[in-house]
Amino acid sequence: MLRNGQRNIIFLMNNGGYTVEVESHDGPYNVIKNWNYTGLVDAIHNEEGKCWTAKVRCEEELVEAIKTATRAKKDCLCFIEVILHKDDTSKELLAWGTRVATANSHPPK
Repeated sequence: MLRNGQRNIIFLMNNGGYTVEVESHDGPYNVIKNWNYTGLVDAIHNEEGKCWTAKVRCEEELVEAIKTATRAKKDCLCFIEVILHKDDTSKELLAWGTRVATANSHPPK
């Protein structure tokens, strides 16, 4: 993307794990090492090409990051890592996870 001069805005929603999997079939395999994704992107582009990264933890920071990405850094590839709580999920996902977990608990026919 950098080599080709892309100017996209990439949002990585980082909840520190696999919330979808936890809600449907929890287990110790869902405990993963949380990476510093913004740091990884910084390391990959290594000041070569136009790339800007931000890590945000609240709505106000997200609004500011989007403003920066669409204004001052609009000529860059922008990567915004959004830090979410590991249990931040919708009621629909919780309901779906419950149905899947129930189905998973039945022996095969």
